[in-house]
Amino acid sequence: MISNNNSPAKKAAIDSSGFSINLRDQIIKYIKRWYWFALSVFVFMTGAYLKVRYTIPQYNVFSSIMISQDQNISESELSAFKDLGLLDDTKNSIENEIQIIKSRTLLTNVVNNLKLNVRYFSEGRILEAENYPKSLIEINFLSHDTVVKTKSKIFHVQIDSGTSFSFLDKKGNKSSSHSFGKTISSSIGDIVITPSVDTIESHTGKKIKIVISPVKLVAESYRGKLSVLPMKNSSIVRISLNDPVKTKAQDIINNLVDEYNKATIENKKQASARTADFINDRLNLISGDLTEVDDEAAGYLSKYGLTNDIGAQTQRVADIDSRNVQEIESLNTQNRLIESMRRFVLSQEGKYDLVPANLGFEDPTITTTVSRYNVLILQRQRLLKSSSEQNPVVVNIDQQIDGLRQVLIGSLNSLKNSIDIRLKSLKTQDQYFSGKLYNAPIRQKDLRVIEREQSIKEQLYLYLLQKREEAEIKSHITLSNARVIDRASTLNSYPISPNKKTIYAGAFFLGLILPFLIIYTSDLLNVKVSSREDLEKALSMPIIGSIPKVKSKEKIMISQNDRSSVAEAFRILRTNLDFLMAGIDKTEGKVIFVTSTISGEGKTLVSSNLAKTLAISGKKVAYLGTDLRDPKVHKFFDLPYGKNTKGLTNYIMNKELNPEDIIFKDKEEDSFDIIPSGAIPPNPAELLMQDRVETIFKYLQTNYDYLIVDTAPVSLVTDTLLIAKYADLSIYIVRENFSDKRVLQVPENFYAEKRLPNIAVLLNATNTKAGYNYGYGYNKKN
Repeated sequence: MISNNNSPAKKAAIDSSGFSINLRDQIIKYIKRWYWFALSVFVFMTGAYLKVRYTIPQYNVFSSIMISQDQNISESELSAFKDLGLLDDTKNSIENEIQIIKSRTLLTNVVNNLKLNVRYFSEGRILEAENYPKSLIEINFLSHDTVVKTKSKIFHVQIDSGTSFSFLDKKGNKSSSHSFGKTISSSIGDIVITPSVDTIESHTGKKIKIVISPVKLVAESYRGKLSVLPMKNSSIVRISLNDPVKTKAQDIINNLVDEYNKATIENKKQASARTADFINDRLNLISGDLTEVDDEAAGYLSKYGLTNDIGAQTQRVADIDSRNVQEIESLNTQNRLIESMRRFVLSQEGKYDLVPANLGFEDPTITTTVSRYNVLILQRQRLLKSSSEQNPVVVNIDQQIDGLRQVLIGSLNSLKNSIDIRLKSLKTQDQYFSGKLYNAPIRQKDLRVIEREQSIKEQLYLYLLQKREEAEIKSHITLSNARVIDRASTLNSYPISPNKKTIYAGAFFLGLILPFLIIYTSDLLNVKVSSREDLEKALSMPIIGSIPKVKSKEKIMISQNDRSSVAEAFRILRTNLDFLMAGIDKTEGKVIFVTSTISGEGKTLVSSNLAKTLAISGKKVAYLGTDLRDPKVHKFFDLPYGKNTKGLTNYIMNKELNPEDIIFKDKEEDSFDIIPSGAIPPNPAELLMQDRVETIFKYLQTNYDYLIVDTAPVSLVTDTLLIAKYADLSIYIVRENFSDKRVLQVPENFYAEKRLPNIAVLLNATNTKAGYNYGYGYNKKN
């Protein structure tokens, strides 16, 4: 039926249910292209399967360790050793420890320990599986490790039998054959390949690829893949590694933790060893002094036959003097220790070495400064293992060390000055008491001097022996920084990469979204009229119907008993004509113009078949071609002279011709009369303005029930508008997927300005046949 967007009923329908109708139409549009979605999903799912199938899986292996942030020994049985100064009260930086764990030195040790620079692969059709920890064969190097660990080489080996094997080239062809256990010369030195399983015969034909890489490159590779992250608000560190071989990743992480603990223990032992060495040096010196004093005392007593019996008065004076002398000697000893430590600190050799700690100085500032100085020295040595001296952290520590060195020297100078003042006072007192003892036997006085010196040396010797023993104990009870919480393991048996669920879900999503985007984008960029809805949105004039697209090569497709969708469409069009022209009060024949915006939209096809449809209904019909510039009537009908058959142009120019002279009869059944356009004139517009045009129209209206006029395109020439006054109905042809939406404004303007009378739109060549294929056998042809 005829539709019109301007009708109140139509507007109400759009307002009330427009959203649901649009949504349904959009869904139907995508459903009709379901095969695009099916093909896209199939392609993407196939690609996802190939990726999952031929991607080497990666497993995540992790371990958790707790790094001690307090290096101070707090156990009660070891608290007596704190005055050694070898342990400090500062906390380790988790960030620094993480960098040490990831250092090239530790990872290089791990690679060497596990021999990760040599890998064995079982060659498959597409993928290669690494054999770890054991392969069918094993390669041994006769060259020095420093040479082998810097070389790169790949060997392709095929097991020929239980006693022999062959090397393969890149194409898989045998290049040489050898026996197991024999020395073979290669670019990386002499090698020996031996079987590592007893049943090597059962693996005949197997291909093994041996990949040898430089140790530094392998260590750097694992350093990049290793993840060491601190847990939030704790001193626990999580070490994780992704690798195709779970066992290999576990061994790497566990060995790395062991190497880290070993390194921290060695650093602490080094500090204890330096203190012990310093004490041993002092013991050797004092031991010699003590021996000399003992020898002197023994010789003196033997020479003069002296005894130790001393009078009471002399004893009291001697005791006081002895205490003074003892204190003087103690202060002198401290002076010597101060001077020795000053030389050690100021020397270039000990610039960045540990300073002996807790040597009994009375000034607590010196002990604290030495403790802080040793902590910075240890920190600097640990950082230099994984970085250079130009590292900003190392430079900062060097600056702190220089500052503490100056503070330490200043403290030692200050303490020496204080001791000198006390010595001066004590020596004055000693002179006084010496005067008191002047009258005592000279021999007894000399003996006392020797005994006092002997006692001082002995006390200092025993003190240093005690400190040395404490340092030895400390070196044997050193604890590591890290405590393993969880050994390396995997969370589950499934690989983290490739993630099958994610890949398949992503492929399925892309398979659905890609056709949707293509269809949506193509529709968005499409400026052609694609459906009846496009006409309803753009035009306010009536839509008289639609003609389905057919693949038939026949020009006239309508016949008496034809029940195809095209025939039914023209019958509906014939019915709608009656509705549109119901208000026309005219006794003569009715004139129907068929026009369009541009050429190629189907004016001649529609007009000729419409004439045939009216003729079948028993009406007397005439078909008039007025497209004088590009006529196509001769292509649709069998005219006597084809394109050169006389027609409207000849009638207008030759006044001797009568209308009957240019009217030709259609030879088919249910025929109608045809008036072709005739010869192509140089001035079509001027011809259509002649009076004979009106004469021919009046004649045809008088003698026929219907006059179907095939006109020229209205947007290209003005021919149709010149004769528009003769029309009772104007059918405006719009072709689906051919006519541009932007030119729909042309018929809309004609309708608004009434330049074409009683205009209605017909949609031609529609892709859908809905409405004609249901029930009553409308989809059946004769």
